[in-house]
Amino acid sequence: MAKAKKSSVYKCTECGFTQPTWLGRCPNCGSWNTLEEAILDPNSTAAAFGNAATEKVKPIPLGNVSAQENSRIVTGIEEFDRVLGGGAMKRSAILIGGEPGIGKSTLMIQSCAAIHKVNGGKILYVSGEESAGQIKGRADRLKLDVSGIEILCTMRLEDIKDALNALNPVFVIIDSIQTVYSVEAGIVPGTVNQLKYCANELIGWVK
Repeated sequence: MAKAKKSSVYKCTECGFTQPTWLGRCPNCGSWNTLEEAILDPNSTAAAFGNAATEKVKPIPLGNVSAQENSRIVTGIEEFDRVLGGGAMKRSAILIGGEPGIGKSTLMIQSCAAIHKVNGGKILYVSGEESAGQIKGRADRLKLDVSGIEILCTMRLEDIKDALNALNPVFVIIDSIQTVYSVEAGIVPGTVNQLKYCANELIGWVK
């Protein structure tokens, strides 16, 4: 009978070395009493960098937590910022919904230009429905400054993740999530499985 795979290891808080059992001294860096129990989580952000061992999360008193300052990205569009509660929360995912033709893509390209103007940094606009020429034409009609905006026309999640890792943008637009697919979850975009998988992967990168 196959032995059940252990879901936890002991990780050194000094050097990150992991091993299956606790020891008083880390075999890698020699530090004493630094091995702490960690969970082997293949879905963690660290797993994307080859280290699936993540520290156990423990509750802390809310009263000891400091409120985050400058935790929102101001878009520069007053009404949009108001709807978002003062701007887009950093390391968050925001779903913009509405009927076709209502103006979602127009609002997004306006937001990209405004965010770059206010905050600087690179903006990544991923389009799975329209060509780069169509998006540039819309930006030209609105007389937007598109410097700092990178455009990626693809439906494949793996291409998007490569671009995210290469650019490390401050803001990302996925237009739209239902067009994105991953070869890990099949080749048909728009399925429930694809939507859940791709959304979780992208949110994981942002977090």
